[in-house]
Amino acid sequence: MPSWSDINPAEIKSLLPNIVVLHIEYDPLDFIEKITGEMILSRSVENSMGKNWRDYEGRGPGSKIWNVFEEVVNEKQASFHSIPYVGLHKEFMKIETVTCPISEDGKTVSRIICFVEYVPFNNDPEVDEFLDTSTNRFVV
Repeated sequence: MPSWSDINPAEIKSLLPNIVVLHIEYDPLDFIEKITGEMILSRSVENSMGKNWRDYEGRGPGSKIWNVFEEVVNEKQASFHSIPYVGLHKEFMKIETVTCPISEDGKTVSRIICFVEYVPFNNDPEVDEFLDTSTNRFVV
């Protein structure tokens, strides 16, 4: 597992609008959102930075996104998932995530970095144009 110091934001500049970084708490397991990219903030009901996800409606234990993060913590491996989108913008049907563990000691996941892409509900040209001009697509 990489450590936080292995991550160079300059190398992933095009991905930063689509990134979420969460710190991990144990006993009980919880995720605290510390960094949220502007693309994600623009599609969220509210800014959830600094909030414990255990207490956040729709993101707590048993939710699909919680299950993805818990899997990454338990397996200590990156994962790819498609998750139904729940939010303000009804033009999206799902989000695709690449979620990666970060560890400072090489054994325990201390952070999660998640890259998010929004997938449109249909091939509406206006939605495609919006996504293309809003830097939503992953570009590496």
